[in-house]
Amino acid sequence: MKLITLKLHFRIVNFILLIILSFGILTTSYIFIGNEHLLDLQPNQKPKEINSQQNSEKNDILRYSNISQQNHFYSPSINTQSSSQNSPLLDIGDQRAFWVWDFNSWSYYRINATLVSIGENCYIYMEDYCIAEIGEQAAALQGENICDEFDYTIYPQIIDLAGHPNGTLGDIDGDPRIIILLSHNPISYYDQRNELDLEYSNLCEMFHIYYRTWIPTIAHEFHHLIWFNNEMDEPHFTLEALAEYAVYHAGYLAPYNNLSPQSDLFLDHPEDSLLYWNMLNSIDYGGAYLFAFYIAEHYGVDILRNLITEPADGAYGIENVLQRAGNNITFNELYLNWITALTLDELGFNNNLYGFENLDARVTKYSLIRETSLNNKIKLYYYGFHVHKLQCHFNECTVEIRKDIDKTIGLSIVLHDALGWHVYQNLHNRGIKLITEDISGSEIDEMYIISSYIFDQTPPPPSENGLGPFTYIEIIIDTIAGGSLIPFLIISGSFTLILIAIMIIIIKKKYRLKN
Repeated sequence: MKLITLKLHFRIVNFILLIILSFGILTTSYIFIGNEHLLDLQPNQKPKEINSQQNSEKNDILRYSNISQQNHFYSPSINTQSSSQNSPLLDIGDQRAFWVWDFNSWSYYRINATLVSIGENCYIYMEDYCIAEIGEQAAALQGENICDEFDYTIYPQIIDLAGHPNGTLGDIDGDPRIIILLSHNPISYYDQRNELDLEYSNLCEMFHIYYRTWIPTIAHEFHHLIWFNNEMDEPHFTLEALAEYAVYHAGYLAPYNNLSPQSDLFLDHPEDSLLYWNMLNSIDYGGAYLFAFYIAEHYGVDILRNLITEPADGAYGIENVLQRAGNNITFNELYLNWITALTLDELGFNNNLYGFENLDARVTKYSLIRETSLNNKIKLYYYGFHVHKLQCHFNECTVEIRKDIDKTIGLSIVLHDALGWHVYQNLHNRGIKLITEDISGSEIDEMYIISSYIFDQTPPPPSENGLGPFTYIEIIIDTIAGGSLIPFLIISGSFTLILIAIMIIIIKKKYRLKN
């Protein structure tokens, strides 16, 4: 009877051990299956805003084809080579009349200006009204300062980035110097009409600068001049991207952590379209600059240089130049990488593709989620993006997006778990209404879902300005709460072993007492 009782006790112990072993096998399988999904995932302060000038640049490029207050059109007469005719010698104090654009009345008016400084590469004219306001001595000093800054910093740095001012279209007045007109017009701008034989043209290579402006604005406008001496039909987002980058290239943004004046505005409004140009605010300048900076940092500044002479415009041109340089990437892939970098800004994985080395730039506007589920309807502008940030612990997540069947949604999902950062990207094209993504990881503690309304192929240049088209999507997020199972196994296993040890001791004591 004692032997039977003892065997029964050992059968109970074996049964408990079998349960523990089976539970351990099942749990190990769950962890393996959960991590197996990671094979589908490709591993991969906000500074103070700069007050660049007192005005807001509504549109710092005037195109002759867009100025239609006249009922007739003028055929351009463009010099394809620099004229051999020498311009008359000019002296300080010489006066000249200029046509200037009035952004309020949307028309041209005429001003008188005086030559206040002559440099190796520029003439500095100041409107007589401004000279009367600040005095001749201050006007002369300001002209000399701008002249020196242009000759020794701006001119060499911008031609290094963009090429010679004559470009492929030539020099309309035969004088290699650039005219910088300082006026009381509160908006600095470049007007391509001045280099065409049209009514209201000043028939010279020049740009207009508000006389109290931030000097680096000159680098921006000078870049516009060079680009338009190569071609005249590039979309705004490309033109402004490189003109803003030109300010960085000239070294003016180093004191501001390499961020442009409008970078903060864009980082707080990532829904703003990259491709469409909104004339009513300066947000687009920030996005365009950060886009150019990303291209230069990850693919080389030569990509930006080659864009100047690339025949294709906009996204087509960017894609062509990248691929000719040996980069097997489409514009949409580039765009998804860029918005991921703006969301994450992390280096150290996947060739630093999702971060910046020479500036700190992370979006400051996102939907923060600390719950285990979400159902949210959001508005997406064309090539703008929205970020959902999940800050809770889980091991699995299902993301569902309901969209219009004729729209394409770009999706970038970024997660951080016990193994580091992981990025998954996809384009969900027309023809489907429901997008479903199942995400798994090991102890996920942070995840970003970045969504954007994009074109299913390389997007054509926008035919107009403004905010651009938009669409609505419904996003549903469900997480399976996690945390690691390993601590649970260790604790439960240790507790079970203690129980087994206690049972063995009790059985042995009972066996000894009975004997």
